[in-house]
Amino acid sequence: MTDIHVEGKPPYKQSPADYSEKKNQQERRDILHDNAKRACLEPLKGSVKLIINYRRYRGMSDAANIIGGIADALENVLYEDDKQIGEILYSESNGNKDEYWVKVEPRE
Repeated sequence: MTDIHVEGKPPYKQSPADYSEKKNQQERRDILHDNAKRACLEPLKGSVKLIINYRRYRGMSDAANIIGGIADALENVLYEDDKQIGEILYSESNGNKDEYWVKVEPRE
């Protein structure tokens, strides 16, 4: 099981509208990817459960885009391929700042 906490907005799956947003998305992916590398020595094999808890400061979010962005950023770090994800638990709530927690564990 691997637990990761990241302060800031999560990466999104949706294609960025312009260069500035593309750069923001890459930075968000890199931050999550680097945190995951520090937390995990070897990618899990077999089916996994992805648990995401997103606390957002304002606005609305698209859960599918967030899940996809996080799943892609964790490939080859916490698991070999996002096709291994057999279960997803996603929750979102309002908070004083943008931050999220990701947990990946073997699926039973």
